[in-house]
Amino acid sequence: MKTEITRDEVLQFHNQYCQNQKNIEIESKIRTQGILKASIDNERMNNFEFAFNIEVSECKIYNQLGSYQCNIFAFLRVVKDILRKNTELDIEHLDLSSNYINFYDKLEKANSLYNELISCDNLSIDIIINKANFYIGSFGTFHSCREIVNKYGIVPVTDMKELDSNYNDSLTIELLRRKMKEDAIGLIKIDSKSEKMAKKEEFMYEVFQFLSKVYGVPPIDFEYDGRTYTPLEFKNQYLKDCLDEFVTVTPYQKEVFLESYSFLPNIYLNDNEKILHLPLAKIKEAIIKQLRNNVSVWFSSEESTTLDYDINILDDQLYNISHLLHIRNIHKNKRLLLDTVNYDHAMCITGVLVKDGKIIQLKVDNSFGKHGKFQGKLIMTNSFLEHCVITLIIHKSYLE
Repeated sequence: MKTEITRDEVLQFHNQYCQNQKNIEIESKIRTQGILKASIDNERMNNFEFAFNIEVSECKIYNQLGSYQCNIFAFLRVVKDILRKNTELDIEHLDLSSNYINFYDKLEKANSLYNELISCDNLSIDIIINKANFYIGSFGTFHSCREIVNKYGIVPVTDMKELDSNYNDSLTIELLRRKMKEDAIGLIKIDSKSEKMAKKEEFMYEVFQFLSKVYGVPPIDFEYDGRTYTPLEFKNQYLKDCLDEFVTVTPYQKEVFLESYSFLPNIYLNDNEKILHLPLAKIKEAIIKQLRNNVSVWFSSEESTTLDYDINILDDQLYNISHLLHIRNIHKNKRLLLDTVNYDHAMCITGVLVKDGKIIQLKVDNSFGKHGKFQGKLIMTNSFLEHCVITLIIHKSYLE
């Protein structure tokens, strides 16, 4: 084939395509049903039964609406399990505010961005654009949530309400990036580090105002059970240092992981996330142990083309998209490198079906309300766990 497409080649492609009746059938199916519905494997879909023999205690199914706070809601699911085990708190009636964590997540990202820009020797418009787009966004990990809670504490949702359906995350991020880019232009002509830091203090107060108007101003203290707490005092009283006993694990090779995913956790935190690279069999053993101890397992994963929200199945083989559209299947490590498997959702494993010591399928709590066949709870297949789950959060005692 030459550099440019010729009319003769297009005609050849057209004839080859039309001579295959299967192409015409698939085209018609996709045009009338959409890609996902046209590619669903109905036989496989009907083979699943919502059955598990190891499950953690039930918790409220969260609804993140359009907030993109899945990592925080999944984090709070684990926190509630820890509090249920270690305290007398009424977990059924105690909701912790994800919005409080979200507020300080954005504030810390803004601070980190300004620090990065101030440290640049030759600050330019291009650097400002690239850094702002990289730092300011709705993403995070269990580790980033833990660092926020360890620094700022936690509060009940009665003291900092959650975002509602009026919230527009993409607009908020776009406007915050715009503000910070336009602020940062003023840093280019300032040579003095002390003057830049003085400007940063002014900018950070404005960011605090921005976030408070959009998310609500976070409380300094609040009343709970007849006592006044600061958010950090509340965390220290009930959660203590339990979160520090959990570590991040991944079944992906270290070199592959570092080249693709690992930039995410380290944007604004004081210490880098320590990640253990373990065989999947070892991770499965740890999942079972943690669930037996009544604590769910936070995980990050690819989800965009592997989850049917009507039938609540989380399975990378549910849709025959690769066969339908001639997409080559390659090893999961290469898929991670190519960003065709990426972290676009976080959820919690809350149960497993185990037979003869082996996991048959897993139960998952999602954070989009009581949707679909199982009311917001999902069936995750072993195949999905192997090919689409990127990191998991495991108590270190279960890895010994």
